[in-house]
Amino acid sequence: MSRRRAAGTDVLGRHAMSRRASLLIGVAVYAVLLAAWELYGRSAYRPGGAFPPPSRILGVLWDGRDGYVRNTWATVGEAAAGFAGGVLLAVLLALVMDRFRAVGDGLHRLALMLYSIPVIGLAPALVAWLGLGFTSKAVVALLAAFFPVLVNLAGALRATDPRVRELGRILALGRTKELLRLRLPYALPALVASLKIAAPAAFIGAMIAEWVGADQGLGLALLYAMFGYQMPEMWAALVLSTAVTGLLAALFGGLARIATPWHASVGTAGEGR
Repeated sequence: MSRRRAAGTDVLGRHAMSRRASLLIGVAVYAVLLAAWELYGRSAYRPGGAFPPPSRILGVLWDGRDGYVRNTWATVGEAAAGFAGGVLLAVLLALVMDRFRAVGDGLHRLALMLYSIPVIGLAPALVAWLGLGFTSKAVVALLAAFFPVLVNLAGALRATDPRVRELGRILALGRTKELLRLRLPYALPALVASLKIAAPAAFIGAMIAEWVGADQGLGLALLYAMFGYQMPEMWAALVLSTAVTGLLAALFGGLARIATPWHASVGTAGEGR
């Protein structure tokens, strides 16, 4: 028993060291790229050029910090509302599709087809229908978050291990109880993994809707900078959007490790064998 525990501890230790090494390498690569960009920008950049130095971009962010903070929070609010609604609707529909297979198969194929439609193609129609206010942005964000969660969760429920279904029969659970008590927890890793995709997608969806028409938001700030060929301001908006989407992906990636620790541990154990 002690040997197994020691072996498991050794595997986890090597995994942690590997992650730290990967993190350090990633940081070093980013530092080198930023340094090269800074040197190039200082030596070759001219007003209107495509790549201002990072120091100039940071200066623009600092000088316009009040406006950038206000616009970023506006987009975050739209994305958060859309994300919450999209996840809730996706989970409910995935459960209904799995419980009622007669309509579920057709809805699943329809969802896959709609998932292939770019959000930017739907945004103009939704903004024209719902207006330029908060609602249209939240609905576009909802759609951007809805489909990744629905497709991933519905697929995970369909791929339930036969042993889980057998356990439901042994416990004499009905189809609904088996779905909620056994198969939904089994599909939890797929659900939380889809949130890592859906959260940044909701933010990007809200920004796209702001391109179509808005009176505030990070997407609007980016659009104005693009059309005005204000490259430092454009990069400032891009840096902020990248930071927010990266933070959201990291946040929900951490949530996945917390909510499904057994899933990560199984993968680690498999690597060690």
